[in-house]
Formats: sequence, structure tokens, C-alpha cells
Amino acid sequence: MPTKISPQTFRLPRLDVTFSVFPDNGLNPHYAQCRVQSRAWINKYDRLVCGPKMRAFMENCNFELSTAYVYPYAPAAGLRATMDLANILWLYDEFTDTVSGEQAVNAATIVDRTLRDPEYDDGTWICHMMRDFYVDHIQKCGPNVARRFINNFCKYVELVGTEAELREKNQVLDINSYIYFRRETSAVRTCFDLVEYCLGLDLPEYVHEDAAFTSGYNAAMDLVFWANDLFSYNMEQAKGHGSANIVTVIMKSKGVDLQTAVDFLAGYCESLTFQLLNAQRTLASRSDPAFSRDAVRCLEAFGDWVRGNDAWSFATERYFGKRIKETRIVELKAPFQDSAVLKE
Repeated sequence: MPTKISPQTFRLPRLDVTFSVFPDNGLNPHYAQCRVQSRAWINKYDRLVCGPKMRAFMENCNFELSTAYVYPYAPAAGLRATMDLANILWLYDEFTDTVSGEQAVNAATIVDRTLRDPEYDDGTWICHMMRDFYVDHIQKCGPNVARRFINNFCKYVELVGTEAELREKNQVLDINSYIYFRRETSAVRTCFDLVEYCLGLDLPEYVHEDAAFTSGYNAAMDLVFWANDLFSYNMEQAKGHGSANIVTVIMKSKGVDLQTAVDFLAGYCESLTFQLLNAQRTLASRSDPAFSRDAVRCLEAFGDWVRGNDAWSFATERYFGKRIKETRIVELKAPFQDSAVLKE
């Protein structure tokens, strides 16, 4: 008999069953070696920003392990790039969660200037971190991937500043507006850019503009952030950041309770999964190998991302306790103020 839920709990849907249509390609064999390297690198910066409690939390979350799940095919150099990006995104996200909208906008300006002009140096940790990433990884990408990554990352940090301002106003968007907004603030586009890099691809722009490819790309992107929003909802509502989460958006837009919103999310993920698989089939029928071979391989790798992201979310301590996979019941946390990120 399933465990009963109460107003203080909700039951997680079996997204793992929905995502089982994507192959399980295991963990990347370069994980252990690359993790040591990436952790040593990011420690140069998180020690400048984070207190000991938040650094311990980061260690336990093991964001490097997430990339081993979602990029199982990547060579060592590619996996190291994905780990460095995951650590940048975590640190940047935690930093902007603790500052004002104005400060988040200023941080975005620093990122933009650094990525577009690697000679720029304002002496800040953000500038030095992003310059490292550009030199070590982005300048080794193909020109199309490099251009898209820089544009996507700069747009991401710009909208993170906007997200901080919305959070200050406690403003909740409608579902469609939130989907378009979250596609940019989730940073999934930058992670998908590294999919191409890890596969040794540099897809031409006409592929990215193709309707079938775009359909599959958007489906995969939405699957990642819908799942992430679900898994992080409890932590975000406790921190007072629940307004920028698809679960809250669904509850407000449809006038439903928490469990109904979660169940709606699960059904939508089934639809998005079909959309991604249908895009693969459509592109596979094309005569142009840029579509039938390269674009299809890219969408297949997005499937690795979707399935791997779900698997890692239950392997890490970031979201849930150890028994959550058995019970599927999440107990809502009481509101709290988490100031552990800032160095005292």
C-alpha cells in the first residue's frame, strides 16, 4: 500500500520510468581522474566566496558526478570541461541567490566582458574563473559551438540577474512565460553546447534552425529543467525562492494544490519525452548526414542528459535523503535563511 500523503508532504512521480525509453549508457569511465582535477580548480574560487559549511555541502553534492551520468560518452578533455562548467554554474547560482538584483546584474556584466574579450581583467574572482574556462575549454571548441556557448552563457547570466529581481518582488510568471524564461535561466543551453563539443561535432546553424531539431532540442531542455524544478522545489520553497519554480507556477496558474501540480508535471514530461523521440525519428529519415547522422546523435546524447540527470538527482545528497527512492514521499521543509554561501 502506498504511503499516505498530507498537506506537509508530496509524492514524487516515477520520472525514472518515463525516462527509461532512453538507453542507460552508464557512468563515464574518466570520472575519477577528471573529478580530482576539476575540484582542485574550482576550489581556487569557492574558497573566496563560500564559508566552510557551503563548501562541505558542495563536496557532498558532487556536481562532478552529475556530468559522469549525463555525458557517459565524453572523452577525458570533454568531461573535464563539463565538470568545470557544472562547478561554475553551481557557484554562480549560489552567489547570485544571496545578492541583490543590482549585484547580480553587475556580475553578469563581468561575465559578458570576460567571455567576449579574454584579455579583459577587472581583478574579480568571477572574471578570473570565466577566463580560465574560456582558455582551457571554449577556445578549443569548433567555431559554431564556441559562438553559441558564449552567446548562451551571457544570456543566461543576464537573465539570472532578472530572476533575482523577480524573486525580490515575489513575482510568479504564467506557465508559457515561465517556460521561455526558464530555458534561458536554467543554463541547459550551455550544457547542450558541450554535448556537441564532447561528441566532436560543430553543427552548422541551419541544423539548429531546423524545426524538427528545434522541437527535439526544446523537449530535452524542458525535460531537464522541469525535473530539476521538481527535485529542488522543497529546498527552494524553504529558502523563500519558490516563486521561480515550475511547481509554484503550475499551482498558481491552474489553481491546484501541490500534489496535483506535481502530477501535472509528470504527465507533461511524458508528452515531452514523446516529442524528443519523434524528432529523432524525423531527422533520421533525412538524406543530409548533418541531420540523419550528426543531429540525430546529438539528440540521442540529449536523451543521455535527461535520463542521467534523473539518476544523479537520487544519487546526490543535494535534494533528498537516502530512503527517498523507496518511499517517494517528500516532507516539506520549514522556511529558513541560508547564509552559508557567503564567506564570513
